Amino acid sequence: MAAEHQRTVGAVMDGLVDLASMGIDPKDGSLYEDPSPMRLRTYEDEHLMLWYQTIPHRSRVYLKRVNL
Repeated sequence: MAAEHQRTVGAVMDGLVDLASMGIDPKDGSLYEDPSPMRLRTYEDEHLMLWYQTIPHRSRVYLKRVNL
């Protein structure tokens, strides 16, 4: 992956980690009310689409796949 794309993905992931630390999903609202909190989630904008997973008990957000 080109360095430019790595920076873009890194910036998006930083934002998703910040939201997850506050218990917020960018699409669905509260992570605390999600019946399947560890499900595979998607994020997309005009530059990329990525799949990620939040693991609250480990305080982690895992990047699973990126499409540019």
